[in-house]
Amino acid sequence: MKRYTILFLTRYGSLEQQLLPGLSAHYTVHVAQTRREAIAALNAQQVDLILADVPALRFDLVRFWDDARARNRDMRFFLLLEKGTRLDQVPRSHGYLRYTFSLSQLLRRLARVLPTHQGEVVTWRGLRLDIQGHFLMWDTRQVALTPKQVALVQAFLREPDVLLSRAQLMQDVWGTNYLGDTRTLDVHIHGMRKLLRRLQAPFVLETERGKGYRLICSLPESVTR
Repeated sequence: MKRYTILFLTRYGSLEQQLLPGLSAHYTVHVAQTRREAIAALNAQQVDLILADVPALRFDLVRFWDDARARNRDMRFFLLLEKGTRLDQVPRSHGYLRYTFSLSQLLRRLARVLPTHQGEVVTWRGLRLDIQGHFLMWDTRQVALTPKQVALVQAFLREPDVLLSRAQLMQDVWGTNYLGDTRTLDVHIHGMRKLLRRLQAPFVLETERGKGYRLICSLPESVTR
């Protein structure tokens, strides 16, 4: 499966810290702050998409676009724009987002710009997990996942309606039998519940105190897909 490479142009360290972990879960990402660094990155490897934080850049983006296209005619461009920026004031692109936006919004837009892959999808009653793409989907909605979230969701979707012990989850997701500190598991269980609520999906992680968790569907089977 092809893993796409993104060149992220930004000078804002806070934005880089906010977006880079999530982007890196799905793509190979290189960051450049100057035109010289960006050209060096283009010369060093094939880049599939350039993600430009337009308000932060201090070089001629139109000229840089032309240079990038000369190296790769299939190059894609995506812009991060301030509110109020007119599209005739910036180079033509394959997509854009205006501040403020979330990581999940950005990942959804990038997935439309880059060709979709054919990865393994685990499905239970309409809830779909794209393992390679790191997305959890219900109906027309989707949320981006971290690698650990993918492993946790996968564990429940492989054995739905089955009680999974905390020990089993620690082994399946983190590869350890150590149960001295399971706060990480607690945080991820809480996070998975939030993801299901964001999807407005009729699924619940049921807790059996002292034993573990079970993924159940709150709708009759005849209602779900």
